[in-house]
Amino acid sequence: MSRYVRSAVLLGVLLFATGSAAWADQVMDMAKKEGKVVWYSSLSLPIAQEMCNAYNAKNTGVQCVLHRSGSGKLYNRWRNEAKSNIYEADILHTSNIGHFVSLRKAKAIIQYAPKGVDKYNQAFVEKDHYWTVLRASVFAPAYNTTKVSAAEAPKTWQDMLDPKWKGKMVHAHPGYSGFVSVGLAGLIKTFGWEYVDKMADQKPRIVQSAVDSTAFVVRGEALVTPAGGLYNHFGAIKKGEPIKAFFPPEGVPFIASAQAIFAKAPHPNAAKVFSDWLFSLEAQQRLAEHGLYSGHPDVKYPKGLTPVSQIKLIVVSPEESVEMRDPINKRFRAKFGV
Repeated sequence: MSRYVRSAVLLGVLLFATGSAAWADQVMDMAKKEGKVVWYSSLSLPIAQEMCNAYNAKNTGVQCVLHRSGSGKLYNRWRNEAKSNIYEADILHTSNIGHFVSLRKAKAIIQYAPKGVDKYNQAFVEKDHYWTVLRASVFAPAYNTTKVSAAEAPKTWQDMLDPKWKGKMVHAHPGYSGFVSVGLAGLIKTFGWEYVDKMADQKPRIVQSAVDSTAFVVRGEALVTPAGGLYNHFGAIKKGEPIKAFFPPEGVPFIASAQAIFAKAPHPNAAKVFSDWLFSLEAQQRLAEHGLYSGHPDVKYPKGLTPVSQIKLIVVSPEESVEMRDPINKRFRAKFGV
């Protein structure tokens, strides 16, 4: 670790410990000298770009540079870069919280508590501050309302295994999407590995991300998706698209999408400044307007978004996410052929 990075990390620890305005000013000054923050994010592209643009419009002297991809792709990109001793990313944000367990074990991320998270719902805050949940949603199925009536639509997870849906569904890939990886972990935890095998027998169209699943249902290229993100469905519904999400009585997997600062971030102070903004009420309210759940106590949710307190949740721990990640990818590739 270079002297510069060691100094920046020490400064971060001191800022975390003291919270003083003087330290905050020093971090801001150093962040301006760094000039930019590189954000590896799995948040859907339009929303991620909106967040970057909103921050850049503040003209703080720190420019947000976004690289958006699926959770698995981002994690593997960083690992491949690190093997070549290349460090471009400052912040990682993915929907597979198990990534952060692995990164902590490898000492690849630092402790940092973004400003104000002491007031957050503590379910969104890792106790040692190695990562913090930026946004959350649920893994919710949905169907096309112009091609499927409410009466004939599936109501449970098991309903989607009915042969009448064979060849009429779309499913995203857990190797690309952390949202899908954790979602499947929750369903396997509830129904066993048999669920994956039976879903493969349904011959769904396989796409990369949960975002794609929503789009295929909206366009009527698939009638049903068992593998979607509620916030993506919500955004489409707000636009008047013919899609309806539903919550099976067995519960839906809760997806906590975290972020952390890399230990070898090339712009460590800019990463802290940008993280502070992302966890501010202003930024969290923007995310909530897109149908995402926040740990911020003052966020107001838009009309039509079901409160998370009214949804039966299937919770997958970070450790379970790590344990199940590779087996899920292996089983999925073997059964679905991709």
